[in-house]
Amino acid sequence: MTSGTRSRNSNESDSGKEPLFTFTPKHRFSTQNNFMLGVTLGPWLTVLWKYGYAIEWKHYWFRVLFLTFMACLNSTLSFLEWLFFRHRIRSAVINRRPVFILGHPRTGTTHLHNLISLDDDEFFAPTTLAAGFSAAYLLLHPVRHLLSGVLSDTRPMDNMALTFDVPQEDELSYTQSTPLLSMYSPLVFMTEEPKFRKYFRMQDVSQDEKKRYTDVMLAFLQKLAVHAQGRRFVLKSPTHTAKVRFLLELFPEAQFIYIHRHPYRVFRSAMNMADKTYWYSYLATPTNEQVAEFVMHQYEELFDAYMEDRSLIPEGNLVEVSFDELQQQPLQTMERIYTTLQWTGFDDRVKPKLQRYLKSLRGFKKNAFETLTDTQRQEVNRRWRKSFKAFGYTMQEKQGAVNIAGH
Repeated sequence: MTSGTRSRNSNESDSGKEPLFTFTPKHRFSTQNNFMLGVTLGPWLTVLWKYGYAIEWKHYWFRVLFLTFMACLNSTLSFLEWLFFRHRIRSAVINRRPVFILGHPRTGTTHLHNLISLDDDEFFAPTTLAAGFSAAYLLLHPVRHLLSGVLSDTRPMDNMALTFDVPQEDELSYTQSTPLLSMYSPLVFMTEEPKFRKYFRMQDVSQDEKKRYTDVMLAFLQKLAVHAQGRRFVLKSPTHTAKVRFLLELFPEAQFIYIHRHPYRVFRSAMNMADKTYWYSYLATPTNEQVAEFVMHQYEELFDAYMEDRSLIPEGNLVEVSFDELQQQPLQTMERIYTTLQWTGFDDRVKPKLQRYLKSLRGFKKNAFETLTDTQRQEVNRRWRKSFKAFGYTMQEKQGAVNIAGH
């Protein structure tokens, strides 16, 4: 491995033009909110071997050291879990009819995931503990409070509550364990982002890579099945949006819910997330252009892949909803989901739980982003134009900033 050289300051632009968004470096010595904290020693050494050249060793030495410590700890705990739980894991049965929640980051996938997870008689969602520390999830579950220091009280990008018991993205586990055969790999090495694009759809990859990802995913679900006890998994990650074809190969009877939102709002919220969250896991400092390009390309890739492959989903196994209708008419929207996918028990079992949960959210204040600059508007219009038309969203063509409060 060679020592990586420090990237230029994030406020600089490769082209000399005004950046699409200015990202501010932060959290250099933080030990919180890094989705790689659950990695074990084998995958971590693979990361260091393959991408050591890209690490800014002088700048991120503390993060590398802490992750190495955690990898050793996780490997030890994983061995202990194998000793105590291997028979229960092997005998667990995976329900082969999972539900996948699809959508670009910041379209409301988390909110929808939380709502469906309330129906815990029928569904089981991986938690932050399961996704973040999957190597020893079953062993750690009774003492998960001991790890509370590695999480902030709320999500950095939107102030939603963050605990080890809330539903979480399964892709976090796969990113750790494969390792980095994921669309989320740029959150570690944004400076190497183009190298990871082949993992969006998991189609143009080697057979070894595809098998590795598949094996890791099934092993994760096998472990979850111990607690699921036959219930259907409800799995949410924007990464799945580009992998419909791959997921149907594994689970032909899977059902899908796709949620979309006005592209202007998605852009502004996604940029905020990149600035507030991604800095917790970088091992090299990216430029503004590198981060912005990741956000822009990610949207294009997810949208294009979904539009190409959604026809593969059997009739009756897909429902599409908008963020606005879920916000404005949550009960009616959820009832439509249940009706379309032929799920039972909405009125007597699910509706009361939804009403209680929605009541608890009444005091929650979402981020209020009011405008897009003219430069941002032009770029979103140019690159995301197809999605406006596909879902009937209004595009501002006239020159000037956009008041996104009206979109």
